Amino acid sequence: MTKSMRPVLFMLLGIFFASVLVNVRAAKRPEKLSPAFHKNRLEELYRRCPDGLILLRGEVDWYRKREIRAFDSSYADFNFKQERNLYYLTGIEVPNSFVLIDPGKKEVRLYTDWKGARELEEVRKLEYVTGPYPAEAFLHDVLLRSRDYASLYTLYIPFLEAGSLYGKTGALAGVFPPGLGEPLSEETQFARRLAETFPSHRIKSVHPQLLEMQRIKQEEELRLLRRANEIAAHGVVEAMRAIRPGLYDHDISAVMQYVFTREGSVSPTFALNVMSGPNMFLDLLPLWSDYDHLDRQMKSGEGVFLDVGVEVNYYVSDIGRTAPVSGKFSAAQKRLYEVYLPCFLKAEQSIRPGITQHDLVKICASCARERLSSLKEDYLRKAVQVFIAEVESHSTLGHYQDMNVLGAGAENDQPLQTGMVFAIEPILYSKELNFAAFVEDVILVTSDGYEVLSKGMPYTVDEIEKLMAQKSIIEASEERR
Repeated sequence: MTKSMRPVLFMLLGIFFASVLVNVRAAKRPEKLSPAFHKNRLEELYRRCPDGLILLRGEVDWYRKREIRAFDSSYADFNFKQERNLYYLTGIEVPNSFVLIDPGKKEVRLYTDWKGARELEEVRKLEYVTGPYPAEAFLHDVLLRSRDYASLYTLYIPFLEAGSLYGKTGALAGVFPPGLGEPLSEETQFARRLAETFPSHRIKSVHPQLLEMQRIKQEEELRLLRRANEIAAHGVVEAMRAIRPGLYDHDISAVMQYVFTREGSVSPTFALNVMSGPNMFLDLLPLWSDYDHLDRQMKSGEGVFLDVGVEVNYYVSDIGRTAPVSGKFSAAQKRLYEVYLPCFLKAEQSIRPGITQHDLVKICASCARERLSSLKEDYLRKAVQVFIAEVESHSTLGHYQDMNVLGAGAENDQPLQTGMVFAIEPILYSKELNFAAFVEDVILVTSDGYEVLSKGMPYTVDEIEKLMAQKSIIEASEERR
């Protein structure tokens, strides 16, 4: 090798290794909510609940998802997750905890017998938290401090009013038939035991105050919501690249799961919904009730429906898209989609402070009705007529999001305010085509309009087809074998 060639070689090697480093760069998890955020939330809670102690019960060490345990006492998950309201207010992530919040003294007291050094070291960094004290001292201290208050607040909420998918679904499905009575959630049991122990005090739910506090998202919450939606959008984009005839639904789920984990999400918001072919417009209950998640091999000419989300430091996303399995829309599928998309976008682009969720419903339905008169195809007219009726049967096009996929926000006839975050997800389905046109975005209401948090996903037919023509993670991995 001549001396004159060496600089060129070193430059080429440098470019190569730089590209490799870019491709294998570490995906750092985002910072959690800061102590300053929790102090701010506590100050707001003191203002809203001056008449009582706030008593919170944390999650136990190797369980999570308390709402699932209400249906299956044997449910276990070895990934710990603190009860989200306790975490939102305090930042405490110590398992097996009780927390006493004294609004008069502006004090947060932690009670636990947990011995884990890492968790206890983290909680010592929270200068507004005292303790930990032995768990057995919790009720004794409640007795002493409750003399100054008329009420005791807990997270108690009547089970069937909780708004959780599990609660309402269980009741409607007849899991709890007449005669068995309302199921007792763990929070309900906690509240009743407090009522028995402290009969002179009124037991009140802190849940309404928390919902009010969570309606408008703080900047730190928006940071995490942006990241959750960014990761979810990346997963959907990679999934759409991977969709091909002959692959299974689980192949596409695996691509998204890889992206989600690789980019730092803790877990999916819910089971990844990949619904292809005859399952494209399926209610979630049949999908979730099947052991294999109704997994099937995708075929050319079919469509596939992606409805997914991820959780990042307790904050969640919920987004989705439709795609043709073959990578190209048929003429009829394209026609259906191009009737749908302008109505979706018209509603989305109307979002601003002052408008209501019900207004967005009217805008979407009105757009579809205007297009109806020009439609010649019978399948298309039927689908749009059903779409209009379906949209108008609801008072919202989606749902709010925060730590909960069904989050806090304005009532459907109340004006939207700056800082509210919600998903918009109307669906136009043709029974004859067995194809659903579906776009789900997550929106932040800003002072002068809106911001799409789930940015980066395709909208138009051309954008979808161009994306699906690109090489996927699956193809790249197979080429390396």
